[in-house]
Amino acid sequence: MTAAGRALDGRGTAEPCDEPDFAARTLAGWHLLFGLMVAAALAIVLANGDGAKPVLLLALLVAAYVLIGLTALRRQSLPWAIAYLAVAWVLLLALEAQDPATLVLLFALYPQVFVLLPRKGSIAATVVLTLAFSLVLVGRGGWTRDAWLWNGLGAIGYIVFALAIGLYIDGLIRESRRNRDLLTALRATQAELASAEREAGALEERERIARDIHDTIAQGFTSIVMLSQAGESALGRGDEEHAARRFAEIQETARDNLAEARALVAAMAPPSLERDGLVGALQRLADRHASETGVPVRFAVDGTPRALAPSSEVTALRAAQESLANVRRHAGATSIEVVLVFDEDGATVTVSDDGVGFDPAAPREGFGLDGLASRVEIVGGLVDVASDPGSGTRVRVRVP
Repeated sequence: MTAAGRALDGRGTAEPCDEPDFAARTLAGWHLLFGLMVAAALAIVLANGDGAKPVLLLALLVAAYVLIGLTALRRQSLPWAIAYLAVAWVLLLALEAQDPATLVLLFALYPQVFVLLPRKGSIAATVVLTLAFSLVLVGRGGWTRDAWLWNGLGAIGYIVFALAIGLYIDGLIRESRRNRDLLTALRATQAELASAEREAGALEERERIARDIHDTIAQGFTSIVMLSQAGESALGRGDEEHAARRFAEIQETARDNLAEARALVAAMAPPSLERDGLVGALQRLADRHASETGVPVRFAVDGTPRALAPSSEVTALRAAQESLANVRRHAGATSIEVVLVFDEDGATVTVSDDGVGFDPAAPREGFGLDGLASRVEIVGGLVDVASDPGSGTRVRVRVP
């Protein structure tokens, strides 16, 4: 672990992160602690009159901290950290040989070990170096039994103190690192969720556009093809009046399709809804279907008409369009009924025909009813399809 917001493992590799850890956030405190301990050691050396050599060693220690120690912190480099600590401990051993009171620097150097090295390495270095300092003190005491006894007890005390402080610092750094990693993971998860939401939104928009194209433009083109065929047939029979009527219907359908296409591009409500409201749009739809196919369509309204949410009105209109398109393509009906019922909670549109019917549970090809169900589900509505072979079909859509 280092003080620059990255954790060093036993091989000196670094795990990048986007938030500083505890050591990085408190780096100024480590500088201050080191400076205070150096000042205290200098005051002791000067007060004891130890001469110039200890002062020179202290200057070298400060230089090592500035040139090597800070580089180790900035580069998050285990080799640089080992180099700095080796130089610092050698200089401290030399200072200790001059004046044991300079061991006050241990208050700064012990924490640095736990900041710069992995936990196991810092524990081992603390024990080994403390024993080395104790041997120096034993040597200064003449290698006597008392020197071994008292300095041995002192070494135990130093080790316990260093490990207590160091492991506490290590725990803070590790906890900070865990929090940082959790924050990084949270941000990554948030980014993934945002990306998933964007993809889901794009997919939903593509599905909406596909449904709108299927329910409007594609069906309009189908009407144009059928009307042009009917007009061509009328011309072949010499019935110019009937042909002219079909060609006029082609022009009207093409204009409506163009308006629908522009509305899709602008993500607006269908022009017929904006112009006539839901009741008027359904009436026009029923009249056009009857005119184009020759199959009578009865349109009825029950309840008091009122404006619904735009999404509900669009869904109801598209449901009726899809149902009538299915009747045209598949039912072979002779009569159709479209009923719009308003109540206090929304509206229900029902399209019924007396055609050939089908089995709703049988596999289907095409986009129609499945797309209709998906559209209704989005607005919180309900779809009910009732049909049997030979018994006609009823499609009921409830919108809020």
